[in-house]
Amino acid sequence: MTETQEAMARVRARVDRAVARAHLVPGMTFAEVVGAVEGALGIRLRVVAEPDTSGWGTLTGFLTFFPGRREGSIHVRAADAPVYREFAASHELGHLLDDAHCAGAFWERSSVPPHDDPRLTSPEAEAELVAEHIAHRIAGLRYAGPRVAEESW
Repeated sequence: MTETQEAMARVRARVDRAVARAHLVPGMTFAEVVGAVEGALGIRLRVVAEPDTSGWGTLTGFLTFFPGRREGSIHVRAADAPVYREFAASHELGHLLDDAHCAGAFWERSSVPPHDDPRLTSPEAEAELVAEHIAHRIAGLRYAGPRVAEESW
């Protein structure tokens, strides 16, 4: 098995554990997904649609987490379509659900795939891939039906 194959096997295993940890199932609303993450981690979360993102560049969302207070917030761009805001927030939920968590560094990563960003160490790139795969898994659960996605437009 190549190094890349080993890394992807680790990513898939982490994603599977994260989704199982929150008991995410098809048909959940986004509020139910957030609630499931809160319940799995014993924390309170808010998703904030930020109206002024003029200094964000290509950043689509970010997470602030205060472990001592057991609460956090996910900030997304209010100007984005609802389905896109949910996806950006789901990526941040992925960081929370990942048992290895993210490195905690604030990077503007949305315009650069993790494997192409020279600023990221291998563990950071892997954490970004895990969060992105969790976001895709949540989207798959949310929009499994052929017309469900249209409800968010």
